[in-house]
Amino acid sequence: MNPAVSLVIPTRDRLPLLREAVGSVVDQTFAAWELIVVDDASCDGTSGWLERVGDERVRSIRLDDHVERSAARNRGLAAATGPTVLFLDDDDRLRPAGLQRLWTALNRAPGAVAAFGAKQIFDGSGHHKRIPHPRIRAVRPVWEEVMAGWFFVSGQVLLRTDAVRAVDGWDDDLVVAEDQDLWLRAIGQRPVVLVPDVVLEQRTRAEGVDADAQEEQVRARILPELPAADRSRAERLITARRHLRLAGTAFQDERFGHATAELVAAAKSAPSLLRSPIWGPQLVLSTTKATAAAALPGTAGARVRYAIRAIRTRLGRSPVEPLPPTRNEKGPGQGPRL
Repeated sequence: MNPAVSLVIPTRDRLPLLREAVGSVVDQTFAAWELIVVDDASCDGTSGWLERVGDERVRSIRLDDHVERSAARNRGLAAATGPTVLFLDDDDRLRPAGLQRLWTALNRAPGAVAAFGAKQIFDGSGHHKRIPHPRIRAVRPVWEEVMAGWFFVSGQVLLRTDAVRAVDGWDDDLVVAEDQDLWLRAIGQRPVVLVPDVVLEQRTRAEGVDADAQEEQVRARILPELPAADRSRAERLITARRHLRLAGTAFQDERFGHATAELVAAAKSAPSLLRSPIWGPQLVLSTTKATAAAALPGTAGARVRYAIRAIRTRLGRSPVEPLPPTRNEKGPGQGPRL
């Protein structure tokens, strides 16, 4: 029987993490899948372990020369036989019902090009946190939200395979922001299904080097290809993204008044974000928090922030990022953390 979903995992020398990722696929309640693991010239026993997995739905492609993630994903995409595809990172885990929820949602929306589920981040100490995501199912474009800086990791998204192949898959030359590049090219302004359920558990990762600059370049490269009306709208959304990034930095530095000003500027640059089920609630909540903290005397705002952090830590809802990555690894790109 042909699979309904093809999953692709690129991996290189991370066998302990890969075991968890593969195990999360094998444990899916949805059975009509195939898994293609692309072993990117690993030398830690990955190839031998894959041969012993013992599930005929799991197959591997061994690369003798290191090619990086995007090229490895394209090798898996070329071998995929399912009408839908999901690219899972080797250090993340799917929830047991993740594929079922994504496939069902996409199957019920024939006009949608992808299904996006929610994710939860976790660390090695048992802390976990659900990342903001719409709580109500919706079928709509997310082009504006992505242009303004919202994005997701590939394991949250089930795509129609032909849509990915139509844009020649991943850009082999990108090792940072390559996921945003793919979504903007493959999905564009077509509708997607927003699935409220958590489908992915993402391991915390430190932010990559020059990630912001790479994300800017991805958007700048797309602008000339847009019609004039869309180009103007995209420029406003990119301006809003810059304000949102500055707001996140200001909030982390406890410059709450500055954070408020940047959030207001973001909303003025692209008012449509306030109507978005993705950005709208975050903008309103973040502006309320920053404004309230700025209004408190002295360091009271910072003390309240630390108290909230302490409560989250006690509740196990404060995942910690590891040390900065090496060898072109990248962080999850949550956008402004307010």
